[in-house]
Amino acid sequence: MIKILLARHGEAAKGPLIPDPTLTTLGHKQASTLAQSFTENTDLNIVSSPKLRAQQTAQPLAEKWRKIVTLENRVSEIPTPKGVTLQQRLPWLRSLLDQNWDPNNTQQKKWRDGIIHYLLSVQEDTIVFCHFMVINSVVAHVLDNSKIQQFRPDYTSITELKLLNEKLNLVRLGSERIRPIL
Repeated sequence: MIKILLARHGEAAKGPLIPDPTLTTLGHKQASTLAQSFTENTDLNIVSSPKLRAQQTAQPLAEKWRKIVTLENRVSEIPTPKGVTLQQRLPWLRSLLDQNWDPNNTQQKKWRDGIIHYLLSVQEDTIVFCHFMVINSVVAHVLDNSKIQQFRPDYTSITELKLLNEKLNLVRLGSERIRPIL
């Protein structure tokens, strides 16, 4: 059995004109607190989305364990459809939350399939620093549920999976966010 932890990034300095936001001061504190919550156990590989907020969230744990963060494009944020500007991205994301995954949307299907194929290829216990929509797409896959928003993972919450017999299983959901998500 392989343990896979999906860690949502810390609070990011989002704005309508910021394509790849960094962590806020609070987000850096959240990342540090998350790193301190782990013991000296260094048996987990550390993987991150290439987005800055995920990398910055992974960094304190990597420093604590003296490990390198491996970047993985397949756990990056959901791609924006053509015709949706950076300024329209946040409203577009919010509009998705109460919808179901569209099996005819080839861009979303390719993105979701990439995430699952990556997770099924993991060979060792791993922590993956990623995003709200990545975590929800994985939970939807594991539960075989077409709803996009499965739950509201808080910043730096950890959703635990196990990979057994080439199948992903949900061990526990991360802590949920009470305030608005995006």
